[in-house]
Amino acid sequence: MTTTRAISLATTLVATVSGAALPRPRIWITPKDIPRLRAMAASGTADAFGNVPSKAWAKLKAQADRFVKAPPYSYKVTIPGQEGAAGKVWRYTLSDERPPDHADSKHYPPWTAMFQERSDSLTTRLRLLTFAYVVTGEDAYFERARKIVLHLSAWDGIWTDLTYGGAKPCLDTGHATIWVSVFYDWCRDRLTDGEAATIRQALVDKGVGPIDGMIDSISPYHNYTAVIANGLAFGAAALLGEDERAEGWLNHAIVRMRLNMDAQGEDGGALEGPMYGTYAANQQADMVWLLGGIGKADELSKHRYLATLPRYCITLLDPGTRQQPCFGDGGPGVGFVNLTRVLALQGSGDAAWYCREVAGLSLDSVRQFLSVDPTRIRPGTPPARPSGCYQSVGYATLRDGYKTDSALLAFKCGPPKTAVGHNHYDQGSFMLSYNGEWIGWDPGYRSYFDPPRRRYTVGTIGHSTVLLDLDEEYLASHAVTTPGKDQIRLNGGQMHDFRTGEAVDYIRGELAAAYNADKAPVLTRFNREILFLKPRVFVIRDDLRAPEPHAYSVMLHGPGGSEFSINGAKASLMSTRAAMDAWFFGPAAPVLQTASFPKAETYGPYLAVTSPKLREAEMLTVLVPRRETRMVPNPGFEGGMRGWRPRNMPGVMKNHVIDQEVSHSGKASARIDNGGYYYSPQTNVKPGTKLTMRWWAKCTAAEGASTILYYWKGGKSFARKLGPPANTDEWQQYEMTDVVPEGTEQFCLALQFAGKGQCWYDDVAMLSDEKREASDPAVVRQVAPGALEIAVDGTRHLVLSGGLAEKRTIQYEGHSYALQGRMGWVQLDGKAPVG
Repeated sequence: MTTTRAISLATTLVATVSGAALPRPRIWITPKDIPRLRAMAASGTADAFGNVPSKAWAKLKAQADRFVKAPPYSYKVTIPGQEGAAGKVWRYTLSDERPPDHADSKHYPPWTAMFQERSDSLTTRLRLLTFAYVVTGEDAYFERARKIVLHLSAWDGIWTDLTYGGAKPCLDTGHATIWVSVFYDWCRDRLTDGEAATIRQALVDKGVGPIDGMIDSISPYHNYTAVIANGLAFGAAALLGEDERAEGWLNHAIVRMRLNMDAQGEDGGALEGPMYGTYAANQQADMVWLLGGIGKADELSKHRYLATLPRYCITLLDPGTRQQPCFGDGGPGVGFVNLTRVLALQGSGDAAWYCREVAGLSLDSVRQFLSVDPTRIRPGTPPARPSGCYQSVGYATLRDGYKTDSALLAFKCGPPKTAVGHNHYDQGSFMLSYNGEWIGWDPGYRSYFDPPRRRYTVGTIGHSTVLLDLDEEYLASHAVTTPGKDQIRLNGGQMHDFRTGEAVDYIRGELAAAYNADKAPVLTRFNREILFLKPRVFVIRDDLRAPEPHAYSVMLHGPGGSEFSINGAKASLMSTRAAMDAWFFGPAAPVLQTASFPKAETYGPYLAVTSPKLREAEMLTVLVPRRETRMVPNPGFEGGMRGWRPRNMPGVMKNHVIDQEVSHSGKASARIDNGGYYYSPQTNVKPGTKLTMRWWAKCTAAEGASTILYYWKGGKSFARKLGPPANTDEWQQYEMTDVVPEGTEQFCLALQFAGKGQCWYDDVAMLSDEKREASDPAVVRQVAPGALEIAVDGTRHLVLSGGLAEKRTIQYEGHSYALQGRMGWVQLDGKAPVG
């Protein structure tokens, strides 16, 4: 039988903030919000953003119900071995005993996943159970949440992984303190005096006190500061009126969070980029929201970082993928949603527009259900020219408006001074999106424990910038940096001369400092200039000068599943929704080579365009992305695993074999021995599209094979469709169809086997009823030294480069063109025949 209790709407505790009495609950909600939330949960009327509150509540309640019925929280992880060594299993089930040490694997923090808000974690359970109790008043939710908090309160020592970080508060401390504080505040009237005293003491001893004692020793810019400052603020807010130290703790938290915000870009932007910048911004959002409810709204809400953030988010948002590019640790994704939603509630039209574009105004999460108020959120009109440059954090975008099939190039050059720990050696690199796909790629989050993958993800080799003296010895090394060839600094790049217009964008970056030690510079100049001729032509000029001769390699990277083809000084990069043609011009005929980095092949191929050994060189690159129609680039596995993602886990990767002896057609098939899978590339798709998947398969086991069509949103799989399993040892074709569900951004096909025996897959076809037309090819030719004619989409352009002397004069088609400077451009005609 369900027991329901009425939550007190009048409980108050004397607090010292502004000398006023603060009611409970006070964190994010007040007593008057409880009737509003219950009315929302019962409302079947759509709001201005199309949300039906009762449907949203039903989904949140279902998640809470799952945790009511679930066994005690348990977590298991294989801690990766260092330097490619075998991993070790670590596990814990929640009890009064703290989790076990892992002294033989101190390099890895298993506690983090237990406390970050993931699909299932201690804080996820507390969030959903406590929220469901507030909305329903039902005992079952309260009892399960209370049990979690009392277990945590019984742990010996502070809420942190002593093996990983010693006795210092870490991310786990901040997250644990936040959600124990929310539970205490929202459920205080249900706790006995003894339970309340136990939880208060735990907050002080295991969270608030340790954070307060060490937070001043942390670098202010780091997301770590934001997480534990937020924990300090929430703990203090929960204890106001019951501990005389609480107001001092709260003020200390505000000071440290303000320093974190001070350390972000002076002209806007997050120093740690969209991924870790979002992690910090989530903490800033929670604290700004918290302070607004306890009489301290102005402490942070008017900070310059918050004033510039909405325009920064708009500038970085690619309209085709609905993602923001991310250099360093991270990957393309949707960032800063929680903080921009808080800013939208404060009246920012830019923030409201951004939130609407990235589905941040739904009621799908607890925070959104509590906060989204259509009467207060009014999306504005975004800037007509959304290209932007943020010098102090080293990000810029060159883009052509808001059309979903338009091009966007994101450029990384900086920060000038701050060495950000989560950054990579990628100064001068870029990512390029076209037609809903990132065709110019970055390998993303570093591999911490696998040497070749770490080298490729962090080092200069894995990024679309310039290397010096690329040779076999360099490629065989697993050193992240090689002085004299690689970048050796995480900072030093500086952007200049950013311009944006209706037809052209331009930016210049100075990059030599990233390669140079304090003495004996390797480069005296490396300037990279990018000229964007809208809608889809990018011309890159690299001006390289050094005391000694070097062979300069311009690097270009494609996503996993793509492939380069080379034709003289031209290369083409082929993927699923997009392709890109590239032309290269230098002081002599450049040498083009393509490969994948050994033991890091899944990241995708690279192209190296190398000059002769010279002290000085001007190298020109023309990039023209175009629409592509194919959805699977390596359907028969003749290209090995290229384009397919195997299950890359210790002890499992060896089960994946490209079988060149057995195939349905061609010369190869993909075999799985005793368990594994092959995932196709995640391909952008529109909701409502009809998909048809076909493949050939055979299996030695009657059971164990499976196929699944996964649908993705925001980087996470949220829906699936099961296909027919292979159940015979003879080649047979299988087929499945489905209509893409609402909310989908991408899909992929999983070819799987879990059992004893072997399973083969071959000749995969992916079809859709979406109209996919290829673009007309561009034509690029050098009409004189340093002069390029580019014909694309019925328009001819003439681009001049100034050479090392930074001046040039040419005669062309009866006209004289003179350039004093580095780059110049003129449109020769419009709507002319291509070619």
